[in-house]
Amino acid sequence: MYNRASILEAVRKLRIWQTGDKRAPHKPLLLLVALGQLLQGRTDLGFNEVEERMVPLLEEYAPPKKGKHQPMYPYWHLQSDGLWVVPGADKLPKQMNGIPRMGALRTSTGQLPPEVAATLQADHRLVAQVVQELLDSHFPPSIHDDLREATGLEQLEVGSPPLAAEGVAAEPKPSRTRDPEFRRLVLQAYEHRCAATGFRAALGKSYFGVEAAHVRWHALGGPDIVGNGLVLDPTMHMLLDRGAWSLTDDRRILVSAQLTGSDEAVGRLRALHGKPLRAPLPGCDPVRPEFVRWHREADKGGVFRQPALGGV
Repeated sequence: MYNRASILEAVRKLRIWQTGDKRAPHKPLLLLVALGQLLQGRTDLGFNEVEERMVPLLEEYAPPKKGKHQPMYPYWHLQSDGLWVVPGADKLPKQMNGIPRMGALRTSTGQLPPEVAATLQADHRLVAQVVQELLDSHFPPSIHDDLREATGLEQLEVGSPPLAAEGVAAEPKPSRTRDPEFRRLVLQAYEHRCAATGFRAALGKSYFGVEAAHVRWHALGGPDIVGNGLVLDPTMHMLLDRGAWSLTDDRRILVSAQLTGSDEAVGRLRALHGKPLRAPLPGCDPVRPEFVRWHREADKGGVFRQPALGGV
């Protein structure tokens, strides 16, 4: 039987394909798509529609890979997590790897289990909490709003879930929480100045306009330490998380050759290519090479969009 606590527990225990430090966000993305459709009153999705919706999301938000992304894998394997069903799955002709043949998949329909869908439809605060759990566990905060919009979830109220009623067991807490000291220590180490552009703004004694960024995403095991942090202005933070730029081992800026946009936007970032990051205060750890390599190298789980511009 599904209730609020059991649904949240299943989401938190979602099994993600992983090899070394490289992980695939395919299942979380499929659940976000399904939840967006649920808010529109739809409880099922044909495989063809899943493929149409998932491929652009995987190209945009999954780590870079050679070859095409395969939506068939999350569509089929999400069933093992208890959060997805493909009615008539046992009757579909299978390949040697146990996944149905593509022709059979294209005739199939997947959906959230009816009891899960009914529980979520009756409680949009629970939907919001499930969405937030998926985002916090698998993606950096700088791209949460983009993902909500891309999956039809932008209308959901973002906020804390209601407290458990008296006599009702409290819901399990997320497995990883952020250290509230991370932001303060990183901003202090870089004197509230963007490590890439040098931007810093203040009114009196109040600084603003910059953020503490994780190089290796917190959602994917990045620690809350200064050696995994940078101070960046919001645009540079988002571009880092989206893989538009990265770093060499000696902390020089690498800009992706895939970056496009207005002359002003592209020119601003390309002008930084090859330049060193600003160092933190003496005695504070600079960004560690292992976190830089995670971000830059796809086989380690990185998000940088190779190739880089030349000349570095």
